[in-house]
Amino acid sequence: MKLVNIASIDLNLLVVFDALVAEGHATRAAQRIGLTQPAVSHALNRLRALFGDPLFVRSPRGMIPTPAALDAAPAIRSILEQVESVLRGGRIFEPEESGRQFVIGLSDYAAFVLLPQLAARVEREAPKISLVIRNTSHSVGLPMLEEGSVELIAGNFPKPPSHLRDELLYEEDFVCAGRGDHPALADPLDLDRYLCLRHLQVSTKGNPHGYVDAVLAERGLKRKVAVTVGHFLMAPLLVESSNLVATEPRRLFGSLPSPLPLRFFPPPIDIPPFRVVQAWHARHDADPGHQWLRRVVREIAQQT
Repeated sequence: MKLVNIASIDLNLLVVFDALVAEGHATRAAQRIGLTQPAVSHALNRLRALFGDPLFVRSPRGMIPTPAALDAAPAIRSILEQVESVLRGGRIFEPEESGRQFVIGLSDYAAFVLLPQLAARVEREAPKISLVIRNTSHSVGLPMLEEGSVELIAGNFPKPPSHLRDELLYEEDFVCAGRGDHPALADPLDLDRYLCLRHLQVSTKGNPHGYVDAVLAERGLKRKVAVTVGHFLMAPLLVESSNLVATEPRRLFGSLPSPLPLRFFPPPIDIPPFRVVQAWHARHDADPGHQWLRRVVREIAQQT
């Protein structure tokens, strides 16, 4: 076991670590905690020496946490929240006794992936707490926080202004899905055959041209979208009962209550992942109950 002299450690390093986990980017982490980018880089070097691990690896998408960083992140966040609670005067939130109501905005996708586990977790740990779930989306999530109609949102949203906070839960990639005995999927799928298939598009606004189509269009390519539906829940059922192929977020299919006889394969074209975050107003930063809720959402997301 590695011995650590706590007196020799600058605990502000934990603040930098937490910001890097939340932002996934050194410059944004620096802005979040009021430091310069070189100061964050210097702190990261000290953290790496302390942990004996790279912790964060640079990539085109930003700073990717290593397994060691992911393992340490929940404990470090909890430590910081406890310190914040002490400095607030010791206000304590006891989830098992609280009768609070939380109003949460979830995108259709986030509700499908996160809500079943969130409801089960609250039932186990905080049976007197109630949840009100309101539908949100990329374009309306931040305005809902601004106006106070929700206190937390989860999904994919633009970068918020400085008085709103966001925390990266994970980056979601894409998978192609077709029914198990689809006649065109017996062999490895190449791009030409992929473009010729009949495709299913999920769009809450009913738009038959979505994120995947935009990626294809950048390369001068186009697929045939045969069916567009407004709910993610419909996608697995339609694919299983037809020759439609869906290119959708991977966790969508992993969240099915009972597996369907589907075949999965990587898209024959590189589709950049998208960020799934939780966001809230800065006025909730120091709220112990809100901190508990955010921690629960974070832990659920890490298990998906």
